[in-house]
Amino acid sequence: MPYKDEKVIGILLEQAAVAEARCDGYHEELAEAVADIMTEERQNRFARTNIAVRVADIVSRVGTYLYTHSSGGKG
Repeated sequence: MPYKDEKVIGILLEQAAVAEARCDGYHEELAEAVADIMTEERQNRFARTNIAVRVADIVSRVGTYLYTHSSGGKG
């Protein structure tokens, strides 16, 4: 993996780790989303998939996780 990619991943994971913990498992879900987005980006380099749609799906998944595991999903 190129150094630039490693640096970007490191920064994103650091920011995910220090983000406000809005519910149990939130940091882990963010870290998984970062990994999934980087995987999609890597695959996009070879397959030319619609990366914007796939990233939007991942972001939506994190939003759904937050909603269902916080007070928003319990009422």
